[in-house]
Amino acid sequence: MSPLDYAKLAQEAYTAKPDIGDPDSASRAIVRQTSAGLCVAFPGTDNADCWGADFDVLPVAVPGAGEVHRGFLDAWRAISVSVLAAVAGRPVTLVGHSLGAAIALMAAMDMTVSGNPPAAVFGFEPPRVSPDLTIRTLLAKVPVHLYKNGLDLVPDVPPGWHHAGLLTHIGKPVLPFPNVRDHSIARVIAALA
Repeated sequence: MSPLDYAKLAQEAYTAKPDIGDPDSASRAIVRQTSAGLCVAFPGTDNADCWGADFDVLPVAVPGAGEVHRGFLDAWRAISVSVLAAVAGRPVTLVGHSLGAAIALMAAMDMTVSGNPPAAVFGFEPPRVSPDLTIRTLLAKVPVHLYKNGLDLVPDVPPGWHHAGLLTHIGKPVLPFPNVRDHSIARVIAALA
């Protein structure tokens, strides 16, 4: 599957009924069998609970992974048992847009710390997840693909924090300055098409 295919799966996570979690929470996912294997996709911010997770930026220590964003970690941990049961130790690609990308990275972190890393992570417009680089070091052997469209400002927050991998820049900015119009998953899909 291509990055475009994974972006479309991230888009589907917004509209499909969640296979795991509550549709009105920040903690939800869809599980799909694809031509490339099992995928779990997490949607981004689209309700009040998601905004709460986004703004809960207190760093918390995770053994083996350094400090991470508490809101993202809590959103992941609320469904982690169900997600891990659904994948049952099989190779899985984790996918998400925005908050969903951050949750996918938290899942990859926990899976890697436990000795069962994901096959890959595809994150579109991910916010930064850690004030240190320990999670990037932890995930160095996991294929982590992070994409920033145009001049989207979401991948630049929180200021001074770090991504769990390098960003691939795609698309042309819709405005000549940092903005949120470049953030939509539809614009990501258009940039990858």
